[in-house]
Amino acid sequence: EARMSIETSFFSSKAPKERKVCIAKRHRGWNGPRAERFAPSDPKAVDWKAAYRKDLESRFPTPSSLRLYLQEIEKRTPDPILCCFELNPEECHRRVLAAFIKENINLDVPEWNGRRHDGQFSLLP
Repeated sequence: EARMSIETSFFSSKAPKERKVCIAKRHRGWNGPRAERFAPSDPKAVDWKAAYRKDLESRFPTPSSLRLYLQEIEKRTPDPILCCFELNPEECHRRVLAAFIKENINLDVPEWNGRRHDGQFSLLP
């Protein structure tokens, strides 16, 4: 099975634009690819983490439904970086999504940090 490489970040990060995929509900001036089914239905919910979890659980009732959607995204955007606006990942639904993906299909979705895991851009061996 092909190994997916998916990361998360925010729009204004230095992550390569051609890998960015919007997972925000609203996207001021974003005209790149979007993953609508990963956008929160109510980003302003008081308990937004729980609300977003519910969104994900209802949209992806099975691990295979989640895997298929990620594969669709990957077909359009290889090594996608799922992006929203929030600078701090802990205040953002992208890390809730990353945890959901990990729990359901055991795929790590790290926050993009400029170092590819294959060492391509790393100064370390």
